[in-house]
Amino acid sequence: MNVLVDFRPGLTPPIWVAAVCVTGTLAGSALTGFLTARTERRKAEAADRQAERQQAAAERTQVRELRVEHRRWRRDRRQAAYLAFTLTVGEARQLADDGLALLAQGAPDRSRAEELMSGLAVSAKEAKTALATVRLEGPSAVGEAALAYHDGARFDATYVRTRLADAEPAVSHVREYTEHTRLTTDAEVRFLEEAEKALAELTDPS
Repeated sequence: MNVLVDFRPGLTPPIWVAAVCVTGTLAGSALTGFLTARTERRKAEAADRQAERQQAAAERTQVRELRVEHRRWRRDRRQAAYLAFTLTVGEARQLADDGLALLAQGAPDRSRAEELMSGLAVSAKEAKTALATVRLEGPSAVGEAALAYHDGARFDATYVRTRLADAEPAVSHVREYTEHTRLTTDAEVRFLEEAEKALAELTDPS
Protein backbone atom coordinates (compact mmCIF):
# COMPACT_ATOMS: atom_id res chain seq x y z
CA MET A 1 0.00 0.00 0.00
CA ASN A 2 1.35 3.40 -0.95
CA VAL A 3 1.66 6.07 1.74
CA LEU A 4 1.23 9.59 0.58
CA VAL A 5 2.81 12.39 2.55
CA ASP A 6 0.83 15.54 2.49
CA PHE A 7 3.12 18.63 2.54
CA ARG A 8 0.35 21.09 2.20
CA PRO A 9 0.87 24.34 4.12
CA GLY A 10 -0.31 24.20 7.65
CA LEU A 11 0.20 20.49 8.05
CA THR A 12 2.93 19.15 10.38
CA PRO A 13 5.64 17.16 8.49
CA PRO A 14 6.37 13.65 9.63
CA ILE A 15 9.08 13.03 12.26
CA TRP A 16 11.53 11.48 9.80
CA VAL A 17 11.56 14.61 7.68
CA ALA A 18 12.52 16.64 10.73
CA ALA A 19 15.24 14.13 11.52
CA VAL A 20 16.68 14.49 8.03
CA CYS A 21 16.79 18.25 8.45
CA VAL A 22 18.53 18.01 11.83
CA THR A 23 21.04 15.51 10.46
CA GLY A 24 21.83 17.81 7.56
CA THR A 25 22.36 20.73 9.92
CA LEU A 26 24.63 18.71 12.16
CA ALA A 27 26.65 17.46 9.18
CA GLY A 28 27.08 20.99 7.94
CA SER A 29 28.23 22.16 11.37
CA ALA A 30 30.68 19.26 11.60
CA LEU A 31 32.13 20.06 8.18
CA THR A 32 32.47 23.71 9.09
CA GLY A 33 34.20 22.78 12.35
CA PHE A 34 36.57 20.42 10.52
CA LEU A 35 37.51 23.05 7.97
CA THR A 36 37.98 25.66 10.68
CA ALA A 37 40.18 23.31 12.74
CA ARG A 38 42.27 22.45 9.69
CA THR A 39 42.74 26.13 8.88
CA GLU A 40 43.76 26.90 12.46
CA ARG A 41 46.17 23.96 12.46
CA ARG A 42 47.79 25.17 9.25
CA LYS A 43 48.09 28.65 10.70
CA ALA A 44 49.73 27.21 13.82
CA GLU A 45 52.11 25.11 11.72
CA ALA A 46 53.01 28.15 9.60
CA ALA A 47 53.59 30.18 12.76
CA ASP A 48 55.83 27.42 14.12
CA ARG A 49 57.83 27.32 10.90
CA GLN A 50 58.18 31.09 10.96
CA ALA A 51 59.35 30.97 14.57
CA GLU A 52 61.89 28.27 13.68
CA ARG A 53 63.19 30.36 10.77
CA GLN A 54 63.50 33.40 13.00
CA GLN A 55 65.30 31.40 15.65
CA ALA A 56 67.68 29.94 13.06
CA ALA A 57 68.36 33.43 11.67
CA ALA A 58 69.00 34.75 15.18
CA GLU A 59 71.41 31.87 15.87
CA ARG A 60 73.28 32.54 12.62
CA THR A 61 73.54 36.21 13.52
CA GLN A 62 74.85 35.32 16.96
CA VAL A 63 77.44 32.96 15.46
CA ARG A 64 78.61 35.68 13.05
CA GLU A 65 78.87 38.18 15.89
CA LEU A 66 80.86 35.71 17.98
CA ARG A 67 83.20 35.06 15.07
CA VAL A 68 83.71 38.77 14.50
CA GLU A 69 84.35 39.30 18.20
CA HIS A 70 86.84 36.43 18.26
CA ARG A 71 88.64 37.76 15.21
CA ARG A 72 88.82 41.21 16.80
CA TRP A 73 90.18 39.67 20.02
CA ARG A 74 92.82 37.73 18.08
CA ARG A 75 93.76 40.82 16.11
CA ASP A 76 94.15 42.94 19.25
CA ARG A 77 96.34 40.30 20.90
CA ARG A 78 98.55 39.92 17.86
CA GLN A 79 98.83 43.65 17.36
CA ALA A 80 99.92 44.11 20.98
CA ALA A 81 102.49 41.31 20.67
CA TYR A 82 103.88 42.64 17.39
CA LEU A 83 104.13 46.17 18.77
CA ALA A 84 105.85 45.09 21.98
CA PHE A 85 108.35 43.03 20.00
CA THR A 86 109.08 45.86 17.58
CA LEU A 87 109.64 48.37 20.36
CA THR A 88 111.81 46.01 22.41
CA VAL A 89 114.07 45.01 19.53
CA GLY A 90 114.18 48.62 18.37
CA GLU A 91 115.41 49.68 21.78
CA ALA A 92 118.13 47.03 21.71
CA ARG A 93 119.25 48.21 18.28
CA GLN A 94 119.38 51.81 19.47
CA LEU A 95 121.54 50.82 22.43
CA ALA A 96 123.86 48.93 20.06
CA ASP A 97 124.12 51.99 17.83
CA ASP A 98 124.91 54.14 20.86
CA GLY A 99 127.57 51.67 21.93
CA LEU A 100 129.19 51.65 18.53
CA ALA A 101 129.16 55.45 18.45
CA LEU A 102 130.89 55.46 21.83
CA LEU A 103 133.54 53.03 20.62
CA ALA A 104 134.08 55.00 17.44
CA GLN A 105 135.24 57.93 19.53
CA GLY A 106 138.26 55.99 20.70
CA ALA A 107 138.78 54.68 24.22
CA PRO A 108 135.21 54.52 25.60
CA ASP A 109 134.14 56.05 28.90
CA ARG A 110 133.88 53.08 31.25
CA SER A 111 130.88 54.38 33.14
CA ARG A 112 128.93 54.92 29.95
CA ALA A 113 130.14 51.60 28.55
CA GLU A 114 128.91 49.75 31.65
CA GLU A 115 125.57 51.48 31.37
CA LEU A 116 125.18 50.49 27.75
CA MET A 117 126.24 46.88 28.39
CA SER A 118 123.71 46.61 31.19
CA GLY A 119 121.00 48.04 28.97
CA LEU A 120 121.89 45.64 26.17
CA ALA A 121 121.69 42.67 28.53
CA VAL A 122 118.26 43.68 29.76
CA SER A 123 117.04 44.37 26.24
CA ALA A 124 118.25 40.97 25.08
CA LYS A 125 116.09 39.22 27.69
CA GLU A 126 113.08 41.39 26.94
CA ALA A 127 113.45 40.82 23.21
CA LYS A 128 113.62 37.05 23.74
CA THR A 129 110.40 37.14 25.78
CA ALA A 130 108.68 39.36 23.21
CA LEU A 131 109.78 36.99 20.44
CA ALA A 132 108.25 34.04 22.26
CA THR A 133 104.94 35.89 22.52
CA VAL A 134 104.92 36.72 18.81
CA ARG A 135 105.63 33.12 17.86
CA LEU A 136 102.89 31.96 20.21
CA GLU A 137 100.33 34.36 18.71
CA GLY A 138 101.34 33.41 15.17
CA PRO A 139 100.90 32.91 12.38
CA SER A 140 104.01 30.94 11.50
CA ALA A 141 105.10 33.33 8.74
CA VAL A 142 105.22 36.19 11.24
CA GLY A 143 107.00 34.01 13.79
CA GLU A 144 109.72 33.08 11.31
CA ALA A 145 110.19 36.69 10.22
CA ALA A 146 110.34 37.79 13.86
CA LEU A 147 112.97 35.17 14.61
CA ALA A 148 115.16 36.37 11.74
CA TYR A 149 114.82 39.98 12.88
CA HIS A 150 115.54 39.04 16.50
CA ASP A 151 118.64 37.04 15.60
CA GLY A 152 120.00 39.87 13.47
CA ALA A 153 119.51 42.41 16.24
CA ARG A 154 121.01 40.01 18.78
CA PHE A 155 124.13 39.63 16.63
CA ASP A 156 124.48 43.42 16.41
CA ALA A 157 124.05 43.81 20.16
CA THR A 158 126.51 41.03 20.93
CA TYR A 159 129.01 42.55 18.54
CA VAL A 160 128.91 45.87 20.39
CA ARG A 161 128.76 44.38 23.90
CA THR A 162 131.88 42.34 23.23
CA ARG A 163 133.86 45.39 22.15
CA LEU A 164 132.54 47.49 24.99
CA ALA A 165 133.64 44.83 27.45
CA ASP A 166 137.09 44.73 25.87
CA ALA A 167 137.21 48.53 25.55
CA GLU A 168 138.21 47.91 21.96
CA PRO A 169 137.84 50.88 19.63
CA ALA A 170 135.45 49.92 16.86
CA VAL A 171 136.61 52.29 14.15
CA SER A 172 138.01 49.41 12.11
CA HIS A 173 134.80 47.41 12.57
CA VAL A 174 132.26 50.06 11.61
CA ARG A 175 131.95 48.73 8.06
CA GLU A 176 131.32 45.18 9.24
CA TYR A 177 128.74 46.35 11.77
CA THR A 178 127.04 48.62 9.24
CA GLU A 179 126.78 45.84 6.67
CA HIS A 180 125.17 43.51 9.16
CA THR A 181 122.78 46.12 10.51
CA ARG A 182 121.62 46.57 6.93
CA LEU A 183 120.69 42.90 6.88
CA THR A 184 118.94 43.33 10.21
CA THR A 185 116.96 46.23 8.78
CA ASP A 186 115.92 44.05 5.84
CA ALA A 187 114.72 41.44 8.33
CA GLU A 188 112.80 44.13 10.18
CA VAL A 189 111.05 45.18 6.98
CA ARG A 190 110.08 41.59 6.24
CA PHE A 191 108.71 41.15 9.76
CA LEU A 192 106.62 44.31 9.50
CA GLU A 193 105.24 43.21 6.12
CA GLU A 194 104.24 39.80 7.47
CA ALA A 195 102.76 41.36 10.59
CA GLU A 196 100.69 43.79 8.55
CA LYS A 197 99.44 40.96 6.35
CA ALA A 198 98.47 38.85 9.36
CA LEU A 199 96.55 41.73 10.95
CA ALA A 200 94.77 42.50 7.68
CA GLU A 201 93.50 38.92 7.53
CA LEU A 202 91.79 39.45 10.89
CA THR A 203 90.24 42.80 10.00
CA ASP A 204 86.45 42.83 10.31
CA PRO A 205 84.84 42.33 6.89
CA SER A 206 83.10 45.46 5.61
